[in-house]
Amino acid sequence: MANTDRLSEVVALIAERDEDFKPFELRKLGTQNGEEPVWRLSEFKLLLGYGENESINRPLNRAKITASKNNISIKDNFIEGGLFDEPDEIFITKYAAMLIAMNADPSKEPVAIAQNYFALQVDKQELENEKRLKARLDVANENHKLNGVAKEVGVQNFAKFNGAGVSGLYGGKSVSAISKQKGLKKSQHYLDYAGSEELAANLFRISQTAASLTRQQKKSENAACETHNRIGKQVRQVIIQAGNTPPELLPAANETVDRVATKVKKKLKT
Repeated sequence: MANTDRLSEVVALIAERDEDFKPFELRKLGTQNGEEPVWRLSEFKLLLGYGENESINRPLNRAKITASKNNISIKDNFIEGGLFDEPDEIFITKYAAMLIAMNADPSKEPVAIAQNYFALQVDKQELENEKRLKARLDVANENHKLNGVAKEVGVQNFAKFNGAGVSGLYGGKSVSAISKQKGLKKSQHYLDYAGSEELAANLFRISQTAASLTRQQKKSENAACETHNRIGKQVRQVIIQAGNTPPELLPAANETVDRVATKVKKKLKT
């Protein structure tokens, strides 16, 4: 099973780093044509650590050249301010902001933070790794709470209780059958190899079961198992009706969540 202490440490490091990233999220100014968020260049410049009277023309021009070489419209990404009734301003899309940050002065600490921020936005695997770590920790914590609630309503056989919920969510399959279908060994827990989508389904099953048990009038192990199984089935039905993949058909990750946590921690500390 996942090392929750290690997960907690890494998730805390991610949260700390995200605090540095917040300004780049909060400075978005609405949308262009109701779609893409934009920044004012004058404000984005300050965010990068450039002074009021310091020119940002060099990284701006380099960003335009990069966009042009990649056949990206300069007009649609470096927008004349007149469109927003601010003729002396330039408005930039997220793509343009990324290019400016990548060409800005790396000796400025805010520029280094911005470069890390935008690099993460385009690194889908890294984003998935972080989502997976957070979701796995949430599943572990919420499952601990669920077992506490289950104990209060009379559950003693927790393998039976948890198996009932898993069976409902995974189309009648047992934990061992799920592991086998995903190509895992008996010693490898399927949740430690689950991606963020599969973990989210389990988190919903767990949290909804805990909420239901606290309101349940009949307090017995069998009743609790029936409730867990029913909610697992309902969550599964929602997934299928939404046109999404049932959890047993989602592929297992190549690396256990603990190994991913070690790699992410090393990268964050570096």
